[in-house]
Amino acid sequence: MPRTNEPIRKTLAALGTAGLLLALAGCTDAPAPGPSSPSPTPVEVTVTAPGSTGSTASPGTATELGYLDAAALKNAVQQWANATPGTVVNDHETLRKQLPQAQKWLEGITVVPAKCGLYGIGSLKDQLDQAAMAAAVLPQQAGGDLTVASYRDRAALVADVAAQQHLDESCGTYTVVADGQKIVSKLSRLEAMSSAPYTSATMLESVNGKAKSRQVSVRVIDGHLMLTASRAVKDTPEAAAAQALQDAEAMLGILRAAGPAATPAP
Repeated sequence: MPRTNEPIRKTLAALGTAGLLLALAGCTDAPAPGPSSPSPTPVEVTVTAPGSTGSTASPGTATELGYLDAAALKNAVQQWANATPGTVVNDHETLRKQLPQAQKWLEGITVVPAKCGLYGIGSLKDQLDQAAMAAAVLPQQAGGDLTVASYRDRAALVADVAAQQHLDESCGTYTVVADGQKIVSKLSRLEAMSSAPYTSATMLESVNGKAKSRQVSVRVIDGHLMLTASRAVKDTPEAAAAQALQDAEAMLGILRAAGPAATPAP
């Protein structure tokens, strides 16, 4: 798959897992190809946790976690990252500084259908302005990352998720052409449950010539926060999804201990 320099890769990974990009980050630094496998099909993954309501709850009904600013978010993600030596944390300002390079790289690629390139409306800067963000990139051997986005305005979060859901439905298969390489990606939904009011999960299979990679992403929403955990599929989709859910639950525990409660809507 096409490779970018490390700062751009981390920026795209953060925006991608936050729902601002359609998994294009997965095309910038793919793990070593695993055994070939058939096209992805839905895989049921069930996690029992107190308060689980399944993946059908409306994002707008999440009322637990309030807004966290960039500094508090960085501290929380750093606490999660400390459990895995070698994990790199990128705070909001670090991501923002890389936006010009990331934007330039994205302008040089072609996505077919074109609508499958970006979630939301506007430039990457506009999207990043909507939320404070922090991202953790696990060591390469772990094959995963985690991003938390904290929205001051919950309506902006709901709008981003609505756009993501729409594109999940309409972008089941798409092609990315970059740096002279052609990557065909297939996105399939998974069933998942977590302790958050809203949970969704997908599996992305990307093929670039003989190289194949699969990645499972779990997105959870609690109040003003959206959290996405991704893991490369090294064995089975079920195992990768379970690990991603474990990552998400651990991060939720840290956020609930440190973060303010959201003010219930009138």
